[in-house]
Amino acid sequence: MSIEALSMAGADYMECGIDLHDWETNQSPPPYLLVEKMSCSEAVRKYCNDDEVKANEEKVKAKMREWAKAVAAMNRTGLYPNKLMQK
Repeated sequence: MSIEALSMAGADYMECGIDLHDWETNQSPPPYLLVEKMSCSEAVRKYCNDDEVKANEEKVKAKMREWAKAVAAMNRTGLYPNKLMQK
């Protein structure tokens, strides 16, 4: 049981006989919090296939182009006036 759980239950660590120094030095993080040491390209190969990665890159590029066109259109129509042009 964790110290946090005991604390939320209102338990006193002294009454439970917990030595905080030993507790902190002997506790290792749970496995789901540990990071695997691998390069970015290894992680991509492990968790994504190349087709998914390429498809996602194309979606991101398409969204960026769509956004850039919308910003340019707003500047041309005056919906989003450029502050430099107002001076």
